[in-house]
Amino acid sequence: MSKDKYEIASRPDNDDYLRFIPLGGLDEVGMNCALMECNGSMLMVDCGYTFPESESYGVDYILPDWSYVMDNLDRLDGVLLTHGHQDHIGALPYFLQEVDVPLYSGEFTLKMVESQLKEHHLHDKVDMFPISTDEMLEIGPFQIEFVHVNHSVPNARSISLNTPVGRYIFTGDWKIDQMPLYEPVLDMQTFADFGRDGVRAVFGDSTNAESEGFSNSEYEVFEGISNVADDTEGRLIVAQFSSNLHRLDNLMELAHRHDRKVLLMGRSIRDNVELAIEEGYLNLPDENITIKPHQLDDFPANRVMIICTGSQAEPRAAMTRMAYGDHHTVTLNEEDTVVLSARVIPGNERGIQQMLDELTRRGATVVTAKQAPIHGSGHAKPDELKILLNLTQPDSLVPVHGHYRMRKKHAELAEDVGVPRQHVIENGDVLQFTSDDTRVVGSVNPGRVLVDGANVGDLESVALRDRAKLADAGIIVAFVVMDKSAGELAAKPELIQRGLMGKESDTDIDEMLSRAADAAEQGILQLSDNARRDFNEVDDAIQRSVRKFFRRRIDRKPVVIPVIHEL
Repeated sequence: MSKDKYEIASRPDNDDYLRFIPLGGLDEVGMNCALMECNGSMLMVDCGYTFPESESYGVDYILPDWSYVMDNLDRLDGVLLTHGHQDHIGALPYFLQEVDVPLYSGEFTLKMVESQLKEHHLHDKVDMFPISTDEMLEIGPFQIEFVHVNHSVPNARSISLNTPVGRYIFTGDWKIDQMPLYEPVLDMQTFADFGRDGVRAVFGDSTNAESEGFSNSEYEVFEGISNVADDTEGRLIVAQFSSNLHRLDNLMELAHRHDRKVLLMGRSIRDNVELAIEEGYLNLPDENITIKPHQLDDFPANRVMIICTGSQAEPRAAMTRMAYGDHHTVTLNEEDTVVLSARVIPGNERGIQQMLDELTRRGATVVTAKQAPIHGSGHAKPDELKILLNLTQPDSLVPVHGHYRMRKKHAELAEDVGVPRQHVIENGDVLQFTSDDTRVVGSVNPGRVLVDGANVGDLESVALRDRAKLADAGIIVAFVVMDKSAGELAAKPELIQRGLMGKESDTDIDEMLSRAADAAEQGILQLSDNARRDFNEVDDAIQRSVRKFFRRRIDRKPVVIPVIHEL
């Protein structure tokens, strides 16, 4: 993206200013990344990715477009991180391959980042500075404080940025857990102190703005899963997010109480547990409580708990593979109870429903949050959102982290509790605060960047368009043998298809392919003698005639790949 594509008003000449520029996290749940720019100094807040939807055709991750950052790199002074979830830190390895910039966050969050950077051989090339909640960090015109909040991962923080044009609070992901098991309650006193001194704007998590009441406490979740365990005579299998270490701690304690051994399935869960034990965020009730996969058959079913990944029906995750009978260690049966202890991320509903159906077909008893209180969201619900707004008393709310309807509802809640102004903006908007004004002054027109294995590119790549065409129209491979010197066919063309026809019987498909082969033959024979000696001409004739045949017969235009052999 070139600079002339940025539609931004000039910076104020004789006035302090702050600009908020979201590069992701709005109109989606994920890919959280924003810029805070004050008087020429710029900070990035979070740097996450999101997962592709089905139409992304094999893409692994989607990253924010950092073009504006790269074109203004001389002003980027640091990256602040609220917590260690992938939608807030997952894009860092890709960003830090291009940019040398320090990271600031809580100690455990940085340990989680370091673990990721090791996989990309970057861990010893990036400066990381742990900041405690009782420290003040100064970067250029910013005075920065990290504030303890409750969330579904340890060490979660909100961020306060005090500037020449007021104090701004970036909530990150948060909730008020009134009965937390392994950490203090959210630091309400500090938020109240900020409110007493004056807050210009809150950039607030909107994920659960459309819900009602308060989020569940982890204590209630512990009791809910404990009740399920009491009624489970076979194996208890729990799928959850791998970073929800508080719940993992709960499950370990629960397994210990019920005399069950724990099998951890999924690399990310095993890695996070190992890291949490090293850093003192997870204490095993018994050093021998965990077992290896090969030990699973050494224990009766009523003495086994499996904690695994796959709560979002990710194709290669443990729970998904169990559901579809593709797991190398676990085969489900009617004695198994499966607990889905996670929320449904928007966009994953269809895949999760299909997985639940498959689990049920295999005889397992399936328990979700609809049947029992076995999950508590890590995001604040409306009553909690109102409490934070009343504590901080901001002049403005800027709803972030969520689809438009979520952010719009958050803005309505803010109006209800007396917040004077609400700014519902979009990704790429440049929201400018000065001493006497707040308004959108332009856009950086952000796009999206795809990660496909080792390849990183944009949504308009040729490869992605080809995948979309293959998925929508199918493929025909036409095998042709030509006597080049004579310009004649040595045999009738043979065709195979993938993704074009599937509902028809094998006989119908064979007949259709035979007729399409006749069309390909006629297309070749209609060429002149000289043209039939030119395999480029033959190639084009096969593609035209086969595509024309299927367009007329079934209204499809498949990708046609001729394979021509020369005698």
